[in-house]
Amino acid sequence: MKHCIFLVSIIMIFGCSKTPNDVLIDSYRDVEINVDMNQAINDGLFDVNIDVLTLFLDSVDEYVMNDENGDQIFSVSISNLIFGKTYEYQYVVNETFEILEQDRAFTVFDVENSVSDYYGELNPTLLILLVNMSYQIELGSFDPDIHFLDVAGTFNVWDGTNYHLVELESNLYTITITNLDADDEIKFKFRIDGDWNNAEFPDGGDNRSYIVKQGEQILELWYNDESGN
Repeated sequence: MKHCIFLVSIIMIFGCSKTPNDVLIDSYRDVEINVDMNQAINDGLFDVNIDVLTLFLDSVDEYVMNDENGDQIFSVSISNLIFGKTYEYQYVVNETFEILEQDRAFTVFDVENSVSDYYGELNPTLLILLVNMSYQIELGSFDPDIHFLDVAGTFNVWDGTNYHLVELESNLYTITITNLDADDEIKFKFRIDGDWNNAEFPDGGDNRSYIVKQGEQILELWYNDESGN
């Protein structure tokens, strides 16, 4: 099946339901959950005229999902989820729970939150990078009007030519890396204008390193690990 990958709007990370200590638990966000039922319908696992699709959140809360557009993609919007918390969830057809090798989970981030799944399949392995350039702009090292940001690493043979980040919101840049396998260790650096002389951690500083997890994950970073604090 061909997977359509939605940009960071969507954001999911596998883990248990915990709220990090450094987030405000009184800060809430809305999350939209979408699941493509086309293959399940073709396989006879779901009848749109008879069956009911629900979503169980943390094995406690239950939400009925609907197909408003008739495209066999069912959706539900869940309000007042805690920013920074990771939630586990399951899809249920009538009273039959979806069977997967691993649990589904997503983390609520301080950007637009939208989760897109295929029923009966775990999400493809991909890594969403978010880079905050606020401090570099303050320093005068980066001008959004004339400079661009790319990423070079082991996943693109250290060539960031076609790996430019795009601005998601003010001073926050993003790119989605898709050619990854779970459990791989990748190394990478961000660069201004594709110039190694303007790369992170100058004077031969270490590369960034990350162990890829199964499914969709996100890394929120500051360029050069400098936040100005």
